[in-house]
Amino acid sequence: MKKNLLKVIAAMVITGLITTFSGCSSEQASTSSGDKEIKIGTFGPYTGDAATDGIQSRDGATLAVEQINKKGGVIGKQIKLVTMDDQAKAPESMNVVQKLIQQEKVTALVSGSYSTPSKTVSPVVQQAKVPMVVAYAVNPDITQGGKFVFRAIYAGPAQGAAMAEYVVKEKKLKKVAILNVNNDYGNTNADGFTSQAKKLGGEIVISRNFVDGTKDFKALLTTVKEKNPQAIYVGSYYNEASQICVQARQLGISVPIFGDDGFDSPKFLELGGKSVEGVQFTTPFFREEPRPIVQEFIKAYKEKFNKEPDMLSAQSYDSVLVLADAIKRANSTDKEAIRKALSATKGFEGVTGKFSFDDKNEVIKPVIITKVENGKFTYVKSQEYK
Repeated sequence: MKKNLLKVIAAMVITGLITTFSGCSSEQASTSSGDKEIKIGTFGPYTGDAATDGIQSRDGATLAVEQINKKGGVIGKQIKLVTMDDQAKAPESMNVVQKLIQQEKVTALVSGSYSTPSKTVSPVVQQAKVPMVVAYAVNPDITQGGKFVFRAIYAGPAQGAAMAEYVVKEKKLKKVAILNVNNDYGNTNADGFTSQAKKLGGEIVISRNFVDGTKDFKALLTTVKEKNPQAIYVGSYYNEASQICVQARQLGISVPIFGDDGFDSPKFLELGGKSVEGVQFTTPFFREEPRPIVQEFIKAYKEKFNKEPDMLSAQSYDSVLVLADAIKRANSTDKEAIRKALSATKGFEGVTGKFSFDDKNEVIKPVIITKVENGKFTYVKSQEYK
């Protein structure tokens, strides 16, 4: 009886030890597996009207992660890119960012979305103390949420002001009409242009905004034509911008048209055709730049996705690269250490230029002016403006 009892107890102990050991092994394996990857979350519009932009952005981030991992990753770990669709809607962006932070437990974030969604989630990101690099959203309020939010593109006011310098001061076009999409993106770019143009002695002969998705601009452009401007500045995305150009030319408006980085898409050329010939706009992406990193990026992007990269692709690519660089310099996945490393970024070489972050987490890099010439984007000039 005693022998049987001892056998039972021994079996129980052995079973318990095996179970405990197995449990430890499983936990250790899980921890070990987790230690081998760094999760970076990115969100943007992958469905809906803005899907072209979101997918271009996601593709740029995807390429960056793939290239980093092929070279061995960062601090001995592979990067895992976790992507979520926000449909360019603020409520959905809040939802997906909370999922990325709370459920996916990402180490850092890249915003591959527009200004309003990025501005909406900025306080949440700051409260969670998760480093985020904003790829292409330009509203100035985004980085005011706290020290964990960085911007890899110049803010709208700086972009608009840089174009005003070019139009009013350099091109000597004093009388300007402004048309912009009525959202955070269009309004901040237009405000920056207006403020700087007036400082330089320019006159805004008419300023009107329109709803995103507008297709018929003829009534608005007829009013613009009556004001007899020397130039038109458009703060908008390529869909509306291309139609403004087409319809302006149809109405006999022949003055130069200038714009912002929302024009920077192959779709602008496709939709605008001959009507966009000669149009000039600000952008951080210069395709003809001979720096190896630029040409290698373009080649790799075309090979992987069978399409041309645009400004959004380049910006998101750089956003992932600068995050990886900060993690490397921090030699840690600690979020505060990464934030400090991002703050200390100086002269980082990306596809969109050599850049640093200032004390407000805003990027410092040249503003590039591009022109549509013979159906292609061509370089005009690069100028510092902050």
